[in-house]
Amino acid sequence: MQTLAIANQKGGVGKSTLAVHLAWLAMEQGRPVLLVDLDGQANSSRTFAETFTGLLASKLFTAEPGTLTEVPQAVSKHLTLIPADVAINDVEGLDLATIERPAAHLRGLAVAPETLCIIDTPPTLGRRLLAALIAADAVVSPLALNGYSIQGITDLQKTIQMVRARFNPRLKNLGLLANMVNSRSTTHGQMLTELRAALGDKLLPFTLGHRVAISDAIDGGRPVWHRIRGESALRAAHEMRAVCAAILEKLP
Repeated sequence: MQTLAIANQKGGVGKSTLAVHLAWLAMEQGRPVLLVDLDGQANSSRTFAETFTGLLASKLFTAEPGTLTEVPQAVSKHLTLIPADVAINDVEGLDLATIERPAAHLRGLAVAPETLCIIDTPPTLGRRLLAALIAADAVVSPLALNGYSIQGITDLQKTIQMVRARFNPRLKNLGLLANMVNSRSTTHGQMLTELRAALGDKLLPFTLGHRVAISDAIDGGRPVWHRIRGESALRAAHEMRAVCAAILEKLP
């Protein structure tokens, strides 16, 4: 099983949107997907299921390794889900040692070896984000082009480096993805130029634009490249599909 974490300690940068589109594309490519939602808002979970059963995300932290009796929720032929539950927010108050439990539990699941596990993380540099990085083979970080989001880049990169050094040397940092980019904004254009100069290849060479069609598709429970209507939606579809395909190709 390959595990990809979608991580940024800032909210509103498009983590869940990217997570569900990566899941949709992987499934279209024939891969089984396990989606793990560690964000208490449960946006990724609710995209695929109205009610939650089976193994809930908080149990990944509270159950001792080897004691899980529940299994992930089967949503479709190619998708299983470990949804966020109300108790997932309480994880931040648990003993620090619990951050290594999710990795152990996920390794112990009976899933096909070709399964792609996608972990959606909360907007905080806390235990859940650390646990996701410890469990992951790779991490990608959506980034909104605003001052608050950009200011957090350094802290996030330091956290990834710390996890690689102390817990998970196999973790591959795929890079930062500039998201919700307004191609008509001179400010966004300038920010991208400055970020590329400062970050080099840490900033992925592709971007995602700010498209209403993407949020409309999410609200409809479908990927943006399904049921395309209009030129703007067509651009959004091509862009999202190409970005997701490029990220999946970069997985170790």
